[in-house]
Amino acid sequence: MQLHPSSQPTPQTANTAGLEQITLPRPPRIPITKDRRLYYGFDVAKQWFNDYYEQNSHRIRDYDPAATTVWKMFAVTALLISISGCKNISVVHATHKVTEPRTECDPFSGYNLITVCSTTSRSYHRRPNQRQLDRLRDIFGRDPEWFVNLSGDDSDYDA
Repeated sequence: MQLHPSSQPTPQTANTAGLEQITLPRPPRIPITKDRRLYYGFDVAKQWFNDYYEQNSHRIRDYDPAATTVWKMFAVTALLISISGCKNISVVHATHKVTEPRTECDPFSGYNLITVCSTTSRSYHRRPNQRQLDRLRDIFGRDPEWFVNLSGDDSDYDA
């Protein structure tokens, strides 16, 4: 899949303000997070992927209105990487927000996350810089949050 040139991130200039990695304290160690990988990102509904794909059809070279939701998720992820410049973006599933650990959540529906990093050492050290995060905040209209997935084998907490 290739994106239109208009979707490419703007070239870097001599102004380096905002290029340092975001200051991001690790999430609190509470029972729900013990020995688990946590994800820092934005929760979105599956429909959001469909809507964002359609709204940005002019930026997607191989745009297909009949594409499956999985393909749209893939295309939107590539588009977000291109727009933000953050190469660490991925889509994962989570069951709980760390700020609301006691909230009951259906592990099958849970949260669809667009993540910018996780608590694994490699991912955490590749977290976005301030400009990249600001671009994503503009798209989502809010700050990212910490999430945990209790339904799978994500026992990769790498402190």
